[in-house]
Amino acid sequence: MVKKNKGTLAVIEQIYQDIPAFSDIFTEETFYMFAFCFVCATILMAFILSRFITIKPVDF
Repeated sequence: MVKKNKGTLAVIEQIYQDIPAFSDIFTEETFYMFAFCFVCATILMAFILSRFITIKPVDF
């Protein structure tokens, strides 16, 4: 069992090293730009999908 845990821990550590840190990807300004674009895209998608998807009441 100990050998399996060491292998799992090694895989997790390798994945952790491969994924860049948040500060490596974003500066404060680029984070705000990303957040603004993400919110706008979410609102736009909700608006577009609301035109095609209708929720009908279920009769019991």
